[in-house]
Amino acid sequence: MNPRLHPLDLLCQKLNIIHYLIDPGKPAQNGKVERSHRTDQEMFCSKRKFKTISELKKALRIWNQEYNNLEHCSLDGLTPNEALIKVQNVCA
Repeated sequence: MNPRLHPLDLLCQKLNIIHYLIDPGKPAQNGKVERSHRTDQEMFCSKRKFKTISELKKALRIWNQEYNNLEHCSLDGLTPNEALIKVQNVCA
């Protein structure tokens, strides 16, 4: 193992997952992240106005909880929280 690798890279190696970085300025190379950004924009950002940073932070915490408990096609119908538990069980 290379001790200079990021912990995510080490986990990916352990799970035989190919991890690579996209080219700078090429968002089309990462459709899942772009889809997530679109969902955030449509379901969170464009529907709300915030008067204070504190109000924004509270709403963002709630939105993150909601989003992480929604089923995702890219996770075979699991929620992000369910997928995280599944990966943690594999690594345990």
